[in-house]
Amino acid sequence: MHRSSVARATKRACVKPWVIGLITFLSLIVLAVCIGLIVHYVRYNQRKAYNYYTTLSFTTDKLYDDFEREASKNFTEMSQRIESMVKNAFYKSSLRGEFVTTHIIRFSKEENGVLAHMLLIFIFRSTEDPENINKIIHHVLHEKLHDAVGPPKLDPESVEIKKINNTETDNFLNNCCGTRKNKSTKQSVRIVGGSQVEEGEWPWQASLQLDGIHRCGATLINGSWLVSAAHCFRMFKDPTGWTASFGVTLSPSKMKKGIRRIIVHEKYKYPAHDYDISVAELSSPIPYTNAVHRVCLPDASYEFHPGVEMYVTGFGALQNDGSSQNHLRQVKVNLIDTKTCNKPEAYNNTITPRMLCAGSLEGKRDACQGDSGGPLVSADARDIWYLAGIVSWGDECGQPNKPGVYTRVTTFRDWIAAQTGI
Repeated sequence: MHRSSVARATKRACVKPWVIGLITFLSLIVLAVCIGLIVHYVRYNQRKAYNYYTTLSFTTDKLYDDFEREASKNFTEMSQRIESMVKNAFYKSSLRGEFVTTHIIRFSKEENGVLAHMLLIFIFRSTEDPENINKIIHHVLHEKLHDAVGPPKLDPESVEIKKINNTETDNFLNNCCGTRKNKSTKQSVRIVGGSQVEEGEWPWQASLQLDGIHRCGATLINGSWLVSAAHCFRMFKDPTGWTASFGVTLSPSKMKKGIRRIIVHEKYKYPAHDYDISVAELSSPIPYTNAVHRVCLPDASYEFHPGVEMYVTGFGALQNDGSSQNHLRQVKVNLIDTKTCNKPEAYNNTITPRMLCAGSLEGKRDACQGDSGGPLVSADARDIWYLAGIVSWGDECGQPNKPGVYTRVTTFRDWIAAQTGI
């Protein structure tokens, strides 16, 4: 049985050419309007950083010598006070949504007071008139700083600002100790199986290499000097075969420098762990960049309190007796008080006043072989990073009740100054 088919005639609709042309024309107009709106929206809402170099005069009862030296306690306190006053001025103004941060670079002496040199960073729409922005910033500082409660006593009329580009801003920040361009500080378990870091996160980290092979970590403390552990040079003290590598990978490195001189603490006696500190002078000064610059050295009186968060970094092994890694790793640890660390189940009174413990009594978070000599750092209230310890020793890696033991940098602050002039 066949299904019969019935042919049906279909009438094709005929569209006239002028209608097609009109539709096309209208479509192009709509498309052009949409593109114009998108471009306008993107342009109008695109935001970019506006950076300013700013100076501000003030008077204080403190002697200038008390806070002249960068990274000193008095420098930090004075910087924090002035930064807080400036932040409050912008938070109470029409620029509170555009203001990002302020950062004291240095202080200089004036005839009738002191001049604070600082950076101001804002985010504005790219369509804003720079001249108008300058006037608004000036107006805010002149008006709001009159209400700032000291000490110190600020002089709002003295404010001078100069717009600078991103490269100039980076150069200013990189010449300050303890600043970080990349601040992700991702959570990690430990260097033993911990997380890799990005370029610029820990710019003071160095690798000490003997005949091109990574041996120890080190920390850049100025353009010419590294600080590390004494035991790193126990076998080879001749600087000839040593080089310092910078950057987050051993190969390729960001920079390499030869070592001119190695100074090991005169009281260090292997196999004891006490006085485990050394300094090494680079063959020539290293230029500071976002990826490579110095940490802050704390005063001898600087206090790191038990429980405070710290970070230790290194190229060391992922497990006990393992091999070094090509990529820098980090781990967050906590400072453990000496009394706890000296308990029988821990290190049984072997921790001296020249050592500190950091990690976790539960284990897992620790440095390991190949991390020796590297930095243990902690940030202050301004998010400036200080060298608290130098990776020294420990029982294996990441074991319960066996946290990492570090050389206490504050104890050796005067020794470092005597050797390096820093």
